[in-house]
Amino acid sequence: MVPKILAYTILNIKSLLKDKISFIWAILLPMIMFLLNFQNIESEKDFIPWWVYMVLCAFIYGIGVYTLELKETGCLRTIFSIHYSPIAFFLGNLTTQIIFSVLSILIFDIVAGILKQFSISHLMVYSFGTIVLCIPFAFLGHGVTLLKRLHVNSIRTISTILIFGMFLLVGRDTMLNRYNPLYCVSDLVINYTMEKLAGYCIFTILAFILGGISIWRFEPNSNERR
Repeated sequence: MVPKILAYTILNIKSLLKDKISFIWAILLPMIMFLLNFQNIESEKDFIPWWVYMVLCAFIYGIGVYTLELKETGCLRTIFSIHYSPIAFFLGNLTTQIIFSVLSILIFDIVAGILKQFSISHLMVYSFGTIVLCIPFAFLGHGVTLLKRLHVNSIRTISTILIFGMFLLVGRDTMLNRYNPLYCVSDLVINYTMEKLAGYCIFTILAFILGGISIWRFEPNSNERR
């Protein structure tokens, strides 16, 4: 299993290196939002919503949407014809996106830490802990493969609207944040309570169940007819 996961990870990293615009944009957009809110950031923990946003984008687009794109182009049928292993494929994608998140957040931390004169080592500890807390979103992201009637472009558009909308809601005092996963994960780290931890655990279990079902039922054949 490990050699297969490693093979998928290497394949995915090579694909990421070819698509440099996505890597740059994954850092540039949060950096622009950071600069627009520069005066409102007072401590290292204020960066948590930015980190959650970056990881959430990596897991949703880099796992769920990316898998659907390969599926609809017919690439997965070729890959899986050699060896059918949806679990190894998912774990390879997960490993790739964790590496991608670490690199992009590290660059963000260095630049933001220098500008705000915060301890970069403290930022790295908080940010890497945030990546671990966001792993359930990877399973949730793969859950989009269960959507059979929506085209991958539609799912990408809907995901973009939802994720960016959730990010904008984080800084607002609204009841909608009770149902905002990005806000809830950020708030768990900033204002830790047992009640919030219990809610996170329930969300994690549900995300793992959904992700497990989507991996178990995954079909590499495209839904489109050519």
